[in-house]
Amino acid sequence: MPTDKFNRLKQDKKDYILRAASREFAIRDYNEISISKIADEASISRGSFYLYFKDKEDVFCAVIDAHKDRIRNDLLNIYTHATDTSDVIMQVFDYFSHLSSFEQSLFEKISGNMTTNVQELFANSFINFDVEVKKRLRDTVIQMGYKVDESMEERISLTKEILFAMMVTALIDLSVGHQSIEDARQKLSRKLSIIIEGSRYIAQQNATK
Repeated sequence: MPTDKFNRLKQDKKDYILRAASREFAIRDYNEISISKIADEASISRGSFYLYFKDKEDVFCAVIDAHKDRIRNDLLNIYTHATDTSDVIMQVFDYFSHLSSFEQSLFEKISGNMTTNVQELFANSFINFDVEVKKRLRDTVIQMGYKVDESMEERISLTKEILFAMMVTALIDLSVGHQSIEDARQKLSRKLSIIIEGSRYIAQQNATK
């Protein structure tokens, strides 16, 4: 992550550097980007770059971190207004599928350069997503009159993982041009219906045993 020297810069200077780096990561393949190019775009010397960041991955993570906070706040707003589990998934899909072309391009580059540090940062943006989906799935089970025991908690966790993987897959298919937004959305919606109905059926079967 950025050095203390970078963190002590004025906010407008930090924002300027990170915006310049963001543009580079959004329009070029990761391997094609040089530290010299980032420094030129940010109007700083190569020496200053190394005073602020350890290497290219360090500034890449700083770019993700800058976008992460805004994304997390937007997602929290979605969680507040969503009506059920499926609505959460579809609203999050809609949010990411309607990002600006710049943000879409940056998202593609992030997806294609998932080092351990990048994975951790990116996953942190969805911590609340995991909690929110599990909460709504648990509420659904309770509303159906079923006991949430250890076995049911495991099923809820596994269902959450499946739903998350489905949504991410839909977004990746969309970002690489395999499907239109409408086709990807309809396919995701059909998958959600199957998973949710299947989960309810299993809960009912377990309750009768």
